[in-house]
Amino acid sequence: MVQVQRRRFAARKRWTFAGSAVVMLTVGGVASAAVAHVPANPFGTSTLGQHDAAGRILTSDNHWLSPFGARAATFSAQSIGSAISPDGSKVAVQTGGDNSGKPSITILDAASGSVLQTFGGTGVAAPVYSPDGSALYAATTSSVLKYTVASNGMITNPTAPAKLALPGGSLPYGLTLSSDGAKLYLALSGSNKLGVVDTATNTLIVQVAVGNAPQAVTIVGNKAFVSNRGGRTAVAGDTTNKSDGTNIVSDPVTGASATGTVSVVDLGTNTVVDTVNVGLQPTSLTQHDGAVFVTNTNSDTVSVIDAATHKVTQTVNVEPLPGIQVGSSPNSIAFTDAKHMLVSVGRDNALAQFEYDGPRRPVKYQGLIPTDWYPNQVQFDAKLGKVVVSNQQGIGTDGAPQSHAYKGTLTSFAMPEGRQLADTTRQVFSNNAWDRPAQAGNEQSDANGHGRLTAIPRQHGETSPIKHVFMIIKENRTYDQILGDLGKGNGDPSRTNFGAAVTPNEHSMANTFTTFDNFYDNGMLSADGHNWLTQAEPNDYLAQDAASAWARSYPYNARDALAYQRDGFIWDAAARAGKSARNYGEYEAIASGTPGSWQQYYADSQILEGKATGNLPVAMDAYKSYSDVPSNNAISNPNFPQFNLAIPDQYKVDVWEQDFKKAEQTGDLPALTTMSLPNDHTGGPATARAQVADNDLAVGRMISDISHSQFWKDSAVFVFEDDTQAGTDHVDGHRAPFFIASPYAKRGVVNSEYFTQVNAVKTIEQILGMQPLNQEDRAATPMFSAFTDTPDFTPYTTVANQIPLTEGVSNLIPVTPAAGSSSAQASVAPAAPADQQQTADAWAKWHQDEAMPKLTGEHAQVDGVNQPQLGRYDWYTSTGWTKPFPGDNKILRPDEVPGRYLFNGDND
Repeated sequence: MVQVQRRRFAARKRWTFAGSAVVMLTVGGVASAAVAHVPANPFGTSTLGQHDAAGRILTSDNHWLSPFGARAATFSAQSIGSAISPDGSKVAVQTGGDNSGKPSITILDAASGSVLQTFGGTGVAAPVYSPDGSALYAATTSSVLKYTVASNGMITNPTAPAKLALPGGSLPYGLTLSSDGAKLYLALSGSNKLGVVDTATNTLIVQVAVGNAPQAVTIVGNKAFVSNRGGRTAVAGDTTNKSDGTNIVSDPVTGASATGTVSVVDLGTNTVVDTVNVGLQPTSLTQHDGAVFVTNTNSDTVSVIDAATHKVTQTVNVEPLPGIQVGSSPNSIAFTDAKHMLVSVGRDNALAQFEYDGPRRPVKYQGLIPTDWYPNQVQFDAKLGKVVVSNQQGIGTDGAPQSHAYKGTLTSFAMPEGRQLADTTRQVFSNNAWDRPAQAGNEQSDANGHGRLTAIPRQHGETSPIKHVFMIIKENRTYDQILGDLGKGNGDPSRTNFGAAVTPNEHSMANTFTTFDNFYDNGMLSADGHNWLTQAEPNDYLAQDAASAWARSYPYNARDALAYQRDGFIWDAAARAGKSARNYGEYEAIASGTPGSWQQYYADSQILEGKATGNLPVAMDAYKSYSDVPSNNAISNPNFPQFNLAIPDQYKVDVWEQDFKKAEQTGDLPALTTMSLPNDHTGGPATARAQVADNDLAVGRMISDISHSQFWKDSAVFVFEDDTQAGTDHVDGHRAPFFIASPYAKRGVVNSEYFTQVNAVKTIEQILGMQPLNQEDRAATPMFSAFTDTPDFTPYTTVANQIPLTEGVSNLIPVTPAAGSSSAQASVAPAAPADQQQTADAWAKWHQDEAMPKLTGEHAQVDGVNQPQLGRYDWYTSTGWTKPFPGDNKILRPDEVPGRYLFNGDND
């Protein structure tokens, strides 16, 4: 891997570094900054839903939002993309995502931003107008809808568009029309083809095989240029990994896609006549001045292709920050005139402006323009002289109680003039906390210059007394759901359904160590949540997949080569730093063997813990788990099971304890341990509160084991939720319970600083001397205030569960109790009140028919059932059927739940 990285980094020296002016500014700031003190948190104690004095909106991923120009429109769902009508008077916006905001197409007045029409449903791509403006085309997963546009710009058939049927699973992610409007060209991501539609007959007449996962198409003369996000077709001898069933040429270490190409198709013969190698995961295509401009989202570059010769004339690096990390995610390009190019850099919430002087002369970086959250398309309305930007996540959830409630936006502005660009550039730096680089601890130091070890080193190269870090990753709970009843910190007990009686260890940890009441999970569900934790950022592919309601895949725990960043995962960063790592279940989704039942694994756990004697009903190697990420597979214990709610978390901790006991004997413990303990997801055989209690006890046992070992003196345990989608929170739906257990963790305090998962990842990197994975963790501030340099070695002792772990489970397997132990007993779930019995019966049937088949067994999938339904099932059963789910006005049946038809992780 190191050699591969060196080749990549060396190659980049030949590129045009568009951000060099900004790099000089930033490095100069670091060089003169003092680093001996603890830097301040740039976000202080701000909370989501709060706007600062300048009106900026705080996001859940360490950014402020203050777009240049006007926020022309705000939607109730994520914005996939937009189209400007040929006369420049209208903008059509496709929204999507898997929230309850009713994805649709909205027609806006381009000048005022006022909504003229709303119709349609979920889409997968930005719409396009025909050249004469008489038709609007919108894409779904397996069709294209053709709307008729009247002379006044209004849609005349909003409820009955013509339907251009496509083969199932085609996924038309990119649409463009011929100059005469006679042909509609489609980048069919699901089938790896270019599709050609006759717009007179509305039929698919030609399909041309191109590269993998085609994303966009543009027409130049008699040629179609098609960007292939998944690169070239694999050949014998290639290392490959899967994406939506296709073999993707992949990195042998990280499993990520390793090629990016553009196919050139002769439209006279309908054949591919050339394949152009570009950067990783090429997406948008823009033609200008005899060239085709390609955004390479996993390389942070733009390739400029001569349309006549098919040669790359230059590659532009668009990263605004210094260093080698990726993470900007360029995804769209527009020219405002012959000399000025704008590139939307999604993760930086900005447009990068360049001076252009021909395809062969190096472009010149000029500055940055702030947008809303995650711009995914930039266009220029020449008739109005305005730039129009689609912002996928817009203003975020902005204090909404659930994590899915993103509100996409459309922003617009006239190009900055004079010194405005310098001001907007500074604003982007401020919004992203790039103007205070010293606090991020990114500078290199050879030793601890202040003469003593600090728990969190101020600079890379300094030594921490902490040598072993554990990352325990749980599932889906909000702060209020678990800690709302804590009695200190900012909690709302009315939203708590798994309080102290269910989670005594989490409450004990919050009281013993630190209560973090302003900590946020960056993402909205498992598919991006696990990537925030293991990669410090989901890439552009995941962002687009989210906006299209996961139409292509749902990579909650691997299984998709396109979902991985170029530079890999946190365990790859550990390896590059010379640190050992071990993984248990995290980012694993491949299994061999047949799993046993919950009852069998529970009996196993009784025997492994010494509470019973006899043979294990399920051998520990009977069911094994693997990862499609080679570097992760190499460090994983295959006996530790992947997600399957028919396996108690007690058993998983038992598997880990086998390794830990060996480490205690040898003294050889990995520097980094990652582990998935997912049963607080709920939906398995036991009642919801029993599963959460099982999860709580498992965490308590782990921390107790570590704290009573010789490793406690130099260990830190970080306990995360991957996301918070299963409940509600009175601050914001992203607020999560989070815990740090360590001799160096502060004790008995409430910490209300704004922190996110990425701050915690940065803290782990700082402790272990690992370089950042990308721009997000590079810019993040370590959690300095969470630690003390004066250790307290008092161990943590597990708090016994109060809820029987067998609650709701019958037919326990008889085992022989060990001396001094009693037999495990089945426990009946609490009965519903008589007036709710019919509703409870309906939910019991839903649980048996819907949840159990999708969340247990060898085909179990995280988020495999509808989350609005599962959240209410958990709430009703854990609160005794006595009160409605927060935000509802009554206890609902499964068929009454808002959002019951929305995405679930079984859709792929």
